[in-house]
Amino acid sequence: MKKKLFIAALFLNLSVTPAIISLYGNSVVKATETENQGIQPYTEKTGYRYKKVNGTTYKRLWSYTKQKWLELEWTLVE
Repeated sequence: MKKKLFIAALFLNLSVTPAIISLYGNSVVKATETENQGIQPYTEKTGYRYKKVNGTTYKRLWSYTKQKWLELEWTLVE
């Protein structure tokens, strides 16, 4: 009798486990898909812009990512 009860419990356990695993797997995939839509770059692309006034060269830091100046004033290039 104990063998039959053990086999029945084992059978029920094995038949329920794949259903639980498939439900868990689907929720993980959906969460990953929604997270990928909001990926943002971590680095900002920057570079210096140069200008000449009366033979003197000046530079100023420009953000190519945000399209704005990162330094308040032009700096003299030595």
